Amino acid sequence: MKYLAPLFFFLILAIACGSGEKTTPTSKKTTAPKPVEKVTASKTETTSAASVKSSSEEGKTEPVPKEQLDKAKKILKKVKDSEIAAVNAKKLFKIHCAVCHGFTGNMMINGAKDLTKSKISMEESVAQVYFGKGLMTPYKGVLKDAEIVALSKYVQEELRK
Repeated sequence: MKYLAPLFFFLILAIACGSGEKTTPTSKKTTAPKPVEKVTASKTETTSAASVKSSSEEGKTEPVPKEQLDKAKKILKKVKDSEIAAVNAKKLFKIHCAVCHGFTGNMMINGAKDLTKSKISMEESVAQVYFGKGLMTPYKGVLKDAEIVALSKYVQEELRK
């Protein structure tokens, strides 16, 4: 009975991280990559998914939109140091972030970035936690502004050592 809770947790984690496709040992599903449309200002190109490089493969990240950065700057100005200090950021990280980023920030499940190697600014970090990015959940309305800033600060000061 004492092993039921951890087993349930790992079952949920496996379901969340799995592709959802079921295969048997004798039959493996193989499919060709689906075509990907790339829209540019002048035209639309269709290429195979295998030939499309993600921004992380190229070593670049997509910029955070200006309106999101502006909101992050407002949050950083509004939140007081005493509010940030009152937050247990390490605990919040374990609850909300460690499932994909790992307890040390470098697990990278479901496309999560390695936070130990992240070079983004505090404004970009706050914007990404607040609005989400890619598969990352937006924490606007889930966490208070001081908690979002404390998490971003925790990542920059503790995980990037």
